[in-house]
Amino acid sequence: MGRTCVVHDEREQTRRRLELLLASTGDVDEVVAAADLDDLLARVGAGPVDVVVLGAARVGTVAATLAAVRHAAPTVPVLVAGPSDDPRAVAEALTAGAAGYLRWDAPRAMTRTLAALAAGSSTEGGLLTPADEGVHLDRLAQRELDLSAREVQVLIGLSRGMTHADIGGRLYLSSATVKSHAARLFRKLGATDRAEAVGRAWALGVFRRGS
Repeated sequence: MGRTCVVHDEREQTRRRLELLLASTGDVDEVVAAADLDDLLARVGAGPVDVVVLGAARVGTVAATLAAVRHAAPTVPVLVAGPSDDPRAVAEALTAGAAGYLRWDAPRAMTRTLAALAAGSSTEGGLLTPADEGVHLDRLAQRELDLSAREVQVLIGLSRGMTHADIGGRLYLSSATVKSHAARLFRKLGATDRAEAVGRAWALGVFRRGS
């Protein structure tokens, strides 16, 4: 059966750009553009849909749409595509339950994340927070990827949309030290930026949902 991706952005030109970019990856067999929220929910509800990509016009516009999609199709992963890795935008997307945040200025990272989803890799989840008791760190996956405890802590900070300075303040580290940990983390996960690192961590099983 072919793999289907449904794309939505309230801006027509941006929606078309997303559609063309995702169609060019070769990782999905069909890319369908939804003109508005009603169309998006109808297409997702009718299925089968393997992944949804939402374009984010600005911070504060994603959560409601993402919640509606997840309510209509709880098992379909949703990726959010935004203009940058602005911590606020990343945090909003992941807090709302997005499987990953895709940067417009990093199309290669975008297609890698889509490829992982299309291949059936687990990207289930969202923001790792103390209140989210259903999320656990997989120690075996951590060992297999050779992630240090400090690198995992930095990864959790990145998943929350925190800046290097914010993470350093929580861990009593300098921003430069956090940046060094993040650079090693990116290499180990095969990621080029924080958004891809978080998505790869879920895809590789570092974080899991379970009792």
